[in-house]
Amino acid sequence: MTARRAALALTFAFAAGCGSPPPVVTPTPPRDLIVLAPHPEGAPLGAAVVTASGTAVDLTAAGAAVTVAAGQTPPAPVILPPDEIARIFGEALGALPPPARRFVLYFELGNDTLTAESQAQVPAILALVAERGQPDVAITGHTDTTGAAAANVVLGLRRATLVRDRLVAAGLDAGLIEVASHGESNPLEPTPDNTEQARNRRVEVTVR
Repeated sequence: MTARRAALALTFAFAAGCGSPPPVVTPTPPRDLIVLAPHPEGAPLGAAVVTASGTAVDLTAAGAAVTVAAGQTPPAPVILPPDEIARIFGEALGALPPPARRFVLYFELGNDTLTAESQAQVPAILALVAERGQPDVAITGHTDTTGAAAANVVLGLRRATLVRDRLVAAGLDAGLIEVASHGESNPLEPTPDNTEQARNRRVEVTVR
């Protein structure tokens, strides 16, 4: 009986050893999906160039997407609809901070008096700041090209400081505000020297 059992065991082991080898599983190379998403603030769209395995693919349209894998030539891009982008990247997009918002306040010629239309924007700035949990406010003063360039830096700073003081007086924490001046060096409307231009006499308030 013992010899028979040993023979059966040997036969089973031999049969098992002669079976088909297990299939070889080729691992799938990791893939990355790259999408050119629309700008959250509706600003003009940029472009992206994706290069893999020596081949470059241009993404130039909103929703343009390409999948790349190591050692493989990337295919032609496709367009993902907004709902598909939201389905795939919704959690990541939801974790982003809200987009920055910019207010432009204009001044009367040669002084630091806000125009009536600009004074009316101050409550909207305060309301937006109140909506954001940890706001960051940047205030930058600008001038037109009338007067000396050095004096315009001072004037731009005075205008920015005036807006900051108004916001602080209305309850905004001064520690959240950064103030700067570009003087006449960053005009909205480029002009020759010593030229009045109302659009350049401004303070830009950016709330992030």
